[in-house]
Amino acid sequence: MPFEIKDLAGLSQPVTKLIEVVSSALGTRFRPGNVVRDADARAYEIKAIARAEAEAEEIRRAVKLDALVDRIESATGGDQALAARARQRLLTRELEGQLNVEAIANEAIAALPAAVSNDPVNEDWRRKFFLHAENVCEADMQFLWGKVLAGEIATPGSFSVRTLDVLRNLSKHEAETFRRACTCAMQDGWIALPGHDMNTALVPHGITYTDILTLRDAGLLADGDNLHKNFSAQGLVPEPSKLQLVLFNNQTLIQVSGPPLQHLRISSLIFTTAGRELQRLIEPLPNEHYFKALGAYLRTQSLTVKRGIPVVQDGGQTILSFEADL
Repeated sequence: MPFEIKDLAGLSQPVTKLIEVVSSALGTRFRPGNVVRDADARAYEIKAIARAEAEAEEIRRAVKLDALVDRIESATGGDQALAARARQRLLTRELEGQLNVEAIANEAIAALPAAVSNDPVNEDWRRKFFLHAENVCEADMQFLWGKVLAGEIATPGSFSVRTLDVLRNLSKHEAETFRRACTCAMQDGWIALPGHDMNTALVPHGITYTDILTLRDAGLLADGDNLHKNFSAQGLVPEPSKLQLVLFNNQTLIQVSGPPLQHLRISSLIFTTAGRELQRLIEPLPNEHYFKALGAYLRTQSLTVKRGIPVVQDGGQTILSFEADL
């Protein structure tokens, strides 16, 4: 019985799209026949999809293993013990890959937004994603890969193939180092150093120079010890006395103002494209200790630094007030 899109009736649109993407990647049909027909029954959807994926993957891998076993029998020249060991190794590898793909798919379902784009996921991207996903064993990394899959399904083109290559080589230690770096990062992918010495400026905030080198090697930070952000160009009010700039860091708005802003150059760490794309997956975590240091440093440059605070007005309207020092 062929699999048809109508068989997915009753599932939420994001989950339906994920099923289609996973099914295409596995190269065979599957029927989520035991799904509870309720788009809000997320737990039942997850269990049903996992069973469907297992069924489809079992068929695909069985065909692949049969072909490999035939080659093993031929290559071992009748050595039954050697053939048995080779078959066991292949079976173990295939089962591990199956478990990894299932775990990542389940993480993706949990991370899906309420609505996703109707645009299809690029086929080359999908193939490379699942090819790499089979080898992701760490639970923390599976969580990250699941968020990438969910993000790409929600908005195709969010994560480049190059970012997949960076993610494929990312270790758990490197991912944790990047998470710490993101607590100091602006939303558009850079970290302002609260000082001029790159070796020490971020050490109080959990980022050593060794960590910086690690993130560069991982492809998440741009190379160079003399990178700066320059704010003399567009976006600033032309009158020197009214110059101001608003930065966004871990859901915190920071207003920087004063005439020196037109000549300000801040020593910075700059995220690569892969770094900026993966930064979107990191849960915002304001680093108050870093904010305090950044505010103190900018004030040494004769600038005024304020934090945006929501203030509820009469009638329930909320406005941002930049009265409190950062």
